[in-house]
Amino acid sequence: MFEGSVTRLFAAALVALGAGCHAQAHAHAQMSTSGDDDRKYEVEEAPSPAPVPGPQRPPPMAAAPRDVTYSLGVVHDLSLSSGATRAAACRCLAVGYGPPSDSKFTWQAGPPSVAPGTMAVAIAADGVACAARGYAPLRASISAVELDGDDVVLVVENVRDGAPAMRGALVSPPSDKGALVVRARRGAPYGAPSAGGPGPCRLPLQ
Repeated sequence: MFEGSVTRLFAAALVALGAGCHAQAHAHAQMSTSGDDDRKYEVEEAPSPAPVPGPQRPPPMAAAPRDVTYSLGVVHDLSLSSGATRAAACRCLAVGYGPPSDSKFTWQAGPPSVAPGTMAVAIAADGVACAARGYAPLRASISAVELDGDDVVLVVENVRDGAPAMRGALVSPPSDKGALVVRARRGAPYGAPSAGGPGPCRLPLQ
């Protein structure tokens, strides 16, 4: 009888042991399944985008070249050069004319860019012999450039000390029938021929 009781207890222990192992295996399976389920909802982290380079700063631009293109008319930086002839072309006035690059001219910033055929004209009263009665050497200045028929006309006056003197002009050459004409303004003596007689002073360019 005792032997049967031991056999029954041993069998019960085996059953309990088997149940425990089964429960542990079941729990482990649940944990594994739960872990797999959690991973299936995970979102794979995208790789960080490569840095985008900023806008390239353009290299500094070189300074634009100085525009030395002139319009026709009186110009402020032209004069007769110191080596140009100071013989009177009109009464008490030296007059030089020719291409802007001619050595008889002095430009403060160099000869300008002009249309083909443009003529430069420069005047000077200093150093020119003058026997005009009552005339005191002052500063000759071109006050205007005009067209009169076929002629190109320079209007010349005297300006007081301290006032700007305009000694040059750019003009279109007169036609074959025309001339470069100098007329005086405000009582200046320049608008007469160098040999005397009434004005105006006409300088044929042919």
